[in-house]
Amino acid sequence: MYKYDIHVHTMETSRCGYVKAAEFVAKYKALGYAGICVTDHLHDLYISLMDCHDDWQKCVERYMYGCNEAKKAGDALDFDVIFGIELRFPENDSDYLIYGVDEAWLRANPYVCRMDHESFFQKFGDSVLIVQAHPYRYCDEVFYDCVHGLEIANCNPRHESRNGLALRLAREHPELRRLCSSDAHRPGDEGRAAVLFNRRVRDSFEFKAAVEARDYRLWCPTFADIIREGEAEE
Repeated sequence: MYKYDIHVHTMETSRCGYVKAAEFVAKYKALGYAGICVTDHLHDLYISLMDCHDDWQKCVERYMYGCNEAKKAGDALDFDVIFGIELRFPENDSDYLIYGVDEAWLRANPYVCRMDHESFFQKFGDSVLIVQAHPYRYCDEVFYDCVHGLEIANCNPRHESRNGLALRLAREHPELRRLCSSDAHRPGDEGRAAVLFNRRVRDSFEFKAAVEARDYRLWCPTFADIIREGEAEE
């Protein structure tokens, strides 16, 4: 099966990232992964700190830099780099992983990070894949009716993500896709989790389709009990 880490950050774009895009690509390739999803942070504070914050097209160019650098490195290694977004709205500290998008989509939707979760779902819920990252890390209320899936196992070693609560919510709402990730930011974060597919998924749209079809398995040694319980019920 083909291993993908679906939640990876780059130093070039995410302010909390400590690993260059090409370096993460090389690390994951060496670990036997077929690809990664680059999901750099996108929220209004991040945009406001840019000197081009009032020019959305320049903001997108700046934001895409990390993923584009990863893509260059991946192409040289026959390694899939999939574009995603870790989106946060001004209303709270919940984070959402967005797939089934590309640079053109981002350019066509200026300042999408200034919406609220409900408006975003109403506008884009039929066309993109929305997965809530680490649902209970910062928040106690999860708007499960505005997402398509949940990270039931987030393996970032510096945060208490309360994965058990995420699994419980997934059990209560079996229509939600169950996913896992390394949430990699720093050296050593890589390779803690994977989504396994029977075939390669080359871009964000193929990834979205495979997840929607539930054509995948989960791998996460650190939270093997959660993965085992989660998969047994799917």
